[in-house]
Amino acid sequence: MRETLQALLTLQEIDRDIFRVKEELKRLPLELQAKRVELEKRLGRMTDLQAETKRLRVRIKELEDQTSVQRQRVRKIDNEASNSRADMALLAAYQHEIRTLKREISSSEEDGLQCLERVEELGKQMGVLQTELDAERKLFDEFAKNVDTETKAATRRRDELVTERARRMSSEIPPEALTTYNRLLSARSGVAMAELQGRVCQGCYMEMPQNLCVRVARGTELVQCPSCDRILYPVI
Repeated sequence: MRETLQALLTLQEIDRDIFRVKEELKRLPLELQAKRVELEKRLGRMTDLQAETKRLRVRIKELEDQTSVQRQRVRKIDNEASNSRADMALLAAYQHEIRTLKREISSSEEDGLQCLERVEELGKQMGVLQTELDAERKLFDEFAKNVDTETKAATRRRDELVTERARRMSSEIPPEALTTYNRLLSARSGVAMAELQGRVCQGCYMEMPQNLCVRVARGTELVQCPSCDRILYPVI
């Protein structure tokens, strides 16, 4: 069993590195995606501002057309009123309609002015946002290049480690021991084995019973920590 433990320790040395590289390969695309999401949020904000600006410009045009029609109506009614001074009731009706139209024109002009002010405000916001977007895109492109470089390097490293692992694989490891070891690799973040120093497991730092320590010292069986489940081995 000592030979088995030694063979597993030889694997553990490289499996720890393999696990770290695989974690790196998981982390890099996630970080890139997070950066992309942030950039897309800014792009979405720009799209919203552009849409609001377009809507306001359409509204300004509608108000201009509306006031143009109303002014024409005022002129027409004013002419009709000039020709109807003998009819006081009709003249009063014309004057009432003219006052109503002028109030509506004033209200429309005020609305139009507010829309123009909002368009100017949005223009300033879009200018600032565009500057931020340009800088953000530059940073994102640089980050994406770095991620690509790091991913390629990590992939090469992983392939090298996997090749080295295959070279280190020993026929002295019983299938059941290898199955237990591989299961623990996945469950314990790439560290399936733990040294037993004194009576303390170096994987979880729990104190082990005396009889378990004796079994580990004998080296005649595969002993697992009752706390973290890692395969225990004596100080070498």
